[in-house]
Amino acid sequence: MRSLCLAIMVLLGMNVNGQRDMLEIKNFGSNPGNLKMFLYEPKIAAEKHGKLPLVIALHGCTQSAASMAKESGWNELAETYGFYVIYPQQKTLNNPSGCFNWFEENDNTKDKGEVFSIKQMIDYATDSLMVDTNRVFVYGLSAGAAMGVALMADYPYQFNMGAILAGGPYTPGLNVMNAMSFMENPKDAPSQELAGHVIVQNPDYKGKYPKMIIMQGEKDMVVNAKNAYLLVKQWAPLLHCDTVPTKNVPAFDGKPDISRKSYCDASGTEQIIFYDVANFGHALMVAPNDTTLAGGGRTGMFSIDKGFFSTYWIMVDMGLNR
Repeated sequence: MRSLCLAIMVLLGMNVNGQRDMLEIKNFGSNPGNLKMFLYEPKIAAEKHGKLPLVIALHGCTQSAASMAKESGWNELAETYGFYVIYPQQKTLNNPSGCFNWFEENDNTKDKGEVFSIKQMIDYATDSLMVDTNRVFVYGLSAGAAMGVALMADYPYQFNMGAILAGGPYTPGLNVMNAMSFMENPKDAPSQELAGHVIVQNPDYKGKYPKMIIMQGEKDMVVNAKNAYLLVKQWAPLLHCDTVPTKNVPAFDGKPDISRKSYCDASGTEQIIFYDVANFGHALMVAPNDTTLAGGGRTGMFSIDKGFFSTYWIMVDMGLNR
């Protein structure tokens, strides 16, 4: 496992000191995955403005909850727009490189291990805080992205939408030996076969599946960009849309390297949003020098100033800027 995680380098940031405004919650459940839970509660919540949305933010390997919060800018946005953020954090006892074990069956299958620990964090928040249970979202980066897809596959009724940055499709049955190969050179498969991996987790489920936001750098040397297209193929049948984009906005927000593709259902509603990023690798896009509302985030070991605050635009797509 050590060699796998060091090799894949699903990294994203150095550890930093914990932020003073993040609270560690220690008794949130039985915690079968042995994870840590950190919570950001905006001041607006204390003013009792009614129920607020909830975002689950999952870090990448070697990253901590604090470094994820610092680089992504989620806490600043939560304070401005009013929503809670939960940061699950891996322990080195579970994985020497701090990766969520997205490839382990005992951690990515419904009601098992790490994925169930995160589910318990959500349940704790909805029971203890003024959470709008119809507006729960998951966000993940790299290994956290892969775990985010697992969460949406295992508990589709729990989430409104998920944002997957440098991730891939939910593929149970991987092991330590073939996980690296899958990320570097994913095997294509029919759309219905890929969707079947998700359906089998809840075979009797007839409700809606969470919408999907995908961000992928075309020059990602860690997670092959093909994974993003397989993720589209997996979720398109679940969301009743085509695998061919309905709309394509080149140079989105005036950024020539970023194309925003929309996959709509028969009613014209966006179900999958795909930010395809040229000249960009395995990192988080931030815009720390942009002083407008659409700017923010901080550069770090694996967050790069692209002049595009990706967290802000994900928040807009989630409808959290209301």
